[in-house]
Amino acid sequence: MKLNRLALQGVTILFSVGTASLATAATPVIGMASAQSGALLDNAKVSGNATIFEGSTLQSTGYSRIHLSNGSRLDLAAGSKAQVFANRVSLQQGTSEVQSSTGFEIDARTLRIQPSEANSIARVKLDGNKEVMVTALNSPVNVLNKEGLLVARVTPGMPLSFLPQAGAASSFESTGCVVNKGGAALVVDGKTNQVYEVRGLDMRKAIGNQTTVSGVVDSSATPAAGATSVVKASKATVTKKGGCTSVAQKVGATTAVAGLGAAAGAGAAGGAAAAAGAGAAAAAGGAAAAGAATAAAVGVSTTVLVVGGVAAATAAAVGGAAAAGSFSSSSPE
Repeated sequence: MKLNRLALQGVTILFSVGTASLATAATPVIGMASAQSGALLDNAKVSGNATIFEGSTLQSTGYSRIHLSNGSRLDLAAGSKAQVFANRVSLQQGTSEVQSSTGFEIDARTLRIQPSEANSIARVKLDGNKEVMVTALNSPVNVLNKEGLLVARVTPGMPLSFLPQAGAASSFESTGCVVNKGGAALVVDGKTNQVYEVRGLDMRKAIGNQTTVSGVVDSSATPAAGATSVVKASKATVTKKGGCTSVAQKVGATTAVAGLGAAAGAGAAGGAAAAAGAGAAAAAGGAAAAGAATAAAVGVSTTVLVVGGVAAATAAAVGGAAAAGSFSSSSPE
């Protein structure tokens, strides 16, 4: 093994190199990698510590850790591969765990995973050819589709599996308890903690009942407190009577109808907009249903919701929390 020294902007960096392939001096240094069992950095073999440049690709043989200059920490499991940038990482295979402040992003296939709080820790695993497993270790993590639409908020202790697929960019379909919170109708899935406000339909008969809601997500509307997004519903079908009291209490809502308007808080303008877009919403609902069928066909058999062409299910449906990946205590510090 030969030791080489690279002098860059007055700083001397020492690392071990097998096949030397150094980035040009014009490429900014964004961090350092530590690879216990060796790795490929931009197709060059490295062991020990190595400099990470903007856009570098690291393929780990064993566990590898990257410390970025902005304070972010990235771990790669054995056999993983990722392209690293100053403000994001693009996971290409395997499993990555990222600890960072808000503003940092993990790109996984067509999904964008973003920490919601300072020092959030997110674990992302690419499974098979399509699925993406997301685990939030200490605070919620937001998952967006390629258009930037918020698909779900993953909470600690509730890993979710996502299946990007063809579908309307704002399509929505979910089955859960419909409850009343301050005059707003919310559809809540008690298993995954996903909460959406429903507008555009008279939801009074659905309050307190398990209901399947289809429509489109209105990303321009501000949802009621506690909800992730606003859904302009085209269809709501009660699938099971009752059983929603504990779910309502969990989100600070009620199963009483009192105070809920006929348009579920949509207002006259919102109701008119929903009516005008009923055809589009119905089409989006159909796309969501087709997405659920596709998800079931590839093994995500208990699809919770379909949002923006992405099917989501609890990780238990595809192998439990272990399916989301894990890291050894011997990971590099």
